[in-house]
Amino acid sequence: MRWWPRSGAYNLSGVVAQVSICIPAYQAGRYIRYTLESVLEQTFTDFEVVVLDNASTDDTAAIVAEFGDPRIRLEHNDVVLPLPANWNRAVTLSRAPLVKVLCADDVLYPRCLDSQVASLAAAPSAALVACRRNLIDSDGATVYSGGGLRWLLGPRTRTDVVRAIVRHGGNPIGDPGSVLFRRKAFDAAGGFDEDKMLLLDIDLWVRLLDHGDFVGQAQSLAGFRLHGASTTRMIAVEQKTAQAAMIRELATSGEYRVRAFDRLVGAVVTPVGQLHWNLHQSRAGLGPPSQEADLERRASVGASAHSRPSD
Repeated sequence: MRWWPRSGAYNLSGVVAQVSICIPAYQAGRYIRYTLESVLEQTFTDFEVVVLDNASTDDTAAIVAEFGDPRIRLEHNDVVLPLPANWNRAVTLSRAPLVKVLCADDVLYPRCLDSQVASLAAAPSAALVACRRNLIDSDGATVYSGGGLRWLLGPRTRTDVVRAIVRHGGNPIGDPGSVLFRRKAFDAAGGFDEDKMLLLDIDLWVRLLDHGDFVGQAQSLAGFRLHGASTTRMIAVEQKTAQAAMIRELATSGEYRVRAFDRLVGAVVTPVGQLHWNLHQSRAGLGPPSQEADLERRASVGASAHSRPSD
């Protein structure tokens, strides 16, 4: 007897989809409608959508159920999982050979999948492709256009990417919505490291490079939302410290052949990049959080679904 996957594993033609878009969702009722609408507006249509509701108590599940598109599969956790475990489970539930993890408050622009699937088809040795992205505010207005991928456009090797990370001082590749990766590379790399909450995406991007090359796209094909309740706001200081430690480790490892020049550029660029990021936050109407609000948000950070990108 043939095993048939559950509803949502197939595309509209009745065959396994080429792309899985995995959306980990926790208390995502405010924005998830916009996220799903952006997915369904893709010019590339051969995809499945796996929405993993992380035991939300708001109307997240009800909003997802309203869509009624057979490509959307709504899954549930019985209890709230920590963010890294939730992201891993979302990917585990997917079935396509190409995967994009999309936070439940971010958006894709219409040609995102079309462009990224074509890029990986043209570069069979690549494990992942990333595009530039816009920063958008809570209302969807663009705060900054075409950010990310400094020194990383076009085909790049693992050494190229690690050197760019050291020069950048943060995450030049960007957030998950900007990236499409091969599922076989994700499995071989061991998925998201659940012990590295603060480095969840950039840590995976580096490990994926053990299993293939990188392609950087100049087009801005996704939107990363800045708003007061995102994890971006909750963990900025801790994440900056964790990124600095990771970059020191990469810079001193002979495995990546990082040069003194790369370390020198990083020492200059990193503080400038932080000022640049603060400016974007300000343009989105986000000032420094109050101590009380910061403590309240930190209480829920383990279940939410955003990590800080950098330009």
